This record gives sequence, structure tokens and C-alpha cells, in this order.
Amino acid sequence: MAKTAFVTGGTGFIGINLIELLIDEGWQVTALHRATSNLTYLKRFPVALAEGSITDPESLERAIPESTDVVFHVAGDTSLWAKKDAQQNEINIGGTRNMVEVARSKGVRTFVHTSSNSAWGRVKGIITEDTPLEGASSWINYERSKYLGEIEALKGVERGMKVVVVSPGDVAGRYDANTWGRLFFLLRDGAVPAVSPGKLTVTHVHDVVRAHLDAATKGRSGERYLLAGEDTPFEDFVAEIARLSGAKAPRKAPAWALKLYGRVSVMVAAITGREPDFTPEIAKITSETDRTFRSDKAIRELGYRIQPMTAAVRDNYDWLVKEGLLSQRPRSSPD
Repeated sequence: MAKTAFVTGGTGFIGINLIELLIDEGWQVTALHRATSNLTYLKRFPVALAEGSITDPESLERAIPESTDVVFHVAGDTSLWAKKDAQQNEINIGGTRNMVEVARSKGVRTFVHTSSNSAWGRVKGIITEDTPLEGASSWINYERSKYLGEIEALKGVERGMKVVVVSPGDVAGRYDANTWGRLFFLLRDGAVPAVSPGKLTVTHVHDVVRAHLDAATKGRSGERYLLAGEDTPFEDFVAEIARLSGAKAPRKAPAWALKLYGRVSVMVAAITGREPDFTPEIAKITSETDRTFRSDKAIRELGYRIQPMTAAVRDNYDWLVKEGLLSQRPRSSPD
């Protein structure tokens, strides 16, 4: 009999890739979606659709099938704008609490929670799975809410479920038009005047979703697995996107200029009511150079692999072109 999975965040970037892998592996999948969600990509797969929200426990009671083998809780709010902190807490903390409570009542055996390397907060230096998390004290609410979301998820262990936390880095790849994939459009339109001086841990989405599945089958209950990627200067990451798409790569800006731009952008947003493209939180996160993430435990226990940054960016570009969302670069341009 095929294993059964319930996936939150199934219309999102990581969620779609995870569902594609589960279907390929022969799983029966139920995907949660909001009434307003775009189901374009989700409907390409033979999944059962369940309307609801992680902030509405009654809708979860209706949506989660009895005795589901694994819940993959991927949904989350990634906002880096302080004005949305309350909403983010409701989703990342309260929503996770709801998922654990309802999953347990439905007899779910295994709960895989998608967190983030951001849960470590402002920790510097080499960060591994054994490095104490400091997200609770971070001034960046996203980091704080992801840490507290992990705490809610791990409470499921006390209630008899196997709970495994996976913490991806900066994920790139197919089905992404709104996170890092958005840079393809911004560069095309000349809307990136400068590049942050920090670095990323670029993680291929294929490796991330494979690790989710392996966490369900191989991961140890109560453990977290850090899914880091290739350490990449932000400047090199943007340059690779520009190279593939034929856009002009912007120059690197000093951290102080980005922080000033973030503050000004938030002030303008307070007047216009429009969400800013850049914030002090974004400036801080993308300007950091004094931290490195390691995935030793994930490699050892899950068989986690790390593909090059260029492979992730190439897959993102090829998908955007295939979907007609981005024009292919002229053949005369050198590759």
C-alpha cells in the first residue's frame, strides 16, 4: 500500500517540488491550500486538494485524513518587513502549534517540520546542527518566529509523534518565480541598482526536498538537520543569474548604504502603504559575511548532498524559460 502524506505550503516553491518528488516515489498526497491560492502548478499532479488554513484548526480537522503516515509542514511566512510581524507570528508559531495538535489527534505517525537556518538568529562563525540556536533573541522577527515555530513542532515528540526538523539555507531551483527567482525579472528590468556585500548558502531545491523525504524515513525523532548549500558571495550569485539571462550585473554596495536604503524604503512605505522591496532586515541578512553553515549531521544520517550554486540557478533559469515567464537569452551571447 502506498504511503500517505499531507503537505502544507503545497502551492509554494519548496512545496511543489516536494509534492513532485512524493508523487514520483509513489506516495498518495493530500495538499492543503487556501481559497485564494494559485493552483496552476499543483493541479499538474495527481493530488487530493484540501481547502483550509494552518491558522484555522477547524479547517485542518476537515483537511487532514485520519492516520496519515507523514505530515510535511512546509508552509510559512518569510516576510522581512516589521509591519507584518504579527501576521508572521500567527502563521509561523500559531500555525505550527495548530498543525501539531490536529496531526496528533488524527493519528499522524511522523511530522516533518520545515524550519530555516534563520532559526539560529544572530550566531556568528561556523554553525552546525549542534550550535545552540539564538533565534529567540533576534531583532529580526522572521528569525525569532522560525525558532519559536521549531519549539512548537518539537512538542509533538511529547505527544507520541516522530518529529524531525529540517532547516534549509537559501533555496534556489525550479518552480521559483517569487523568491530568489524574482532576481531574474529585477535584473532584466534594471531594478537592482547594487548588490549586497554578504554571502549566501545556496541550496538546490532538489536536495532540500530529497532531505525532507529522507528525514521522514531516516531522521531521528526530536532532531534538527541543517540543509546548507554552497557558500556563495551574493555578488557571485547575482552575477550568475545575470550571465544566464543576458542581463547586466550590478556592482557591490557597502553595507552602510544598504542599511540606509532599507530605512528610507520603510519610511516611504509608511507613507504609500506599499510593501517595500528592501528593509533593514533584508539589509542586515544579505550583508553578513561572518557565518558559515555546515550540514555534517544531515550528510551523515540522511545522505544529504550539496550541488553547486550554478546548478540551482541554471535549473531556475531553465524552468522560467520553459514556462514562458522569461525570454531565453540571445544565442549570440557567450554562455
